[in-house]
Amino acid sequence: MKASKKIVLHFTSKTSDKPIVSALIRDYGLDFNILKASISPGEEGLMVMELSGERKEYDKGIKYLQSTGVEIQALSQDVTRNEERCTDCGVCRRVCAY
Repeated sequence: MKASKKIVLHFTSKTSDKPIVSALIRDYGLDFNILKASISPGEEGLMVMELSGERKEYDKGIKYLQSTGVEIQALSQDVTRNEERCTDCGVCRRVCAY
């Protein structure tokens, strides 16, 4: 069974310069499509992506991301705009009723 979801990854200053996302292909055989990203080494960053693959490997990939300290947020109605942290990724516009 396949899994496919749009997610938002929040990188910290400690994780933004590591090749974390490449392991999703190499170690778990997952596919991803980066929809938007704003990441600079040594700073906080944000990546909006669609992640897909076999359910078992998908779940392992999500656990891997969590183990690295990357915060994962599902791209759903709980995405809200925070003016202080906004990177103009456009995610909030996709779920906003207005």
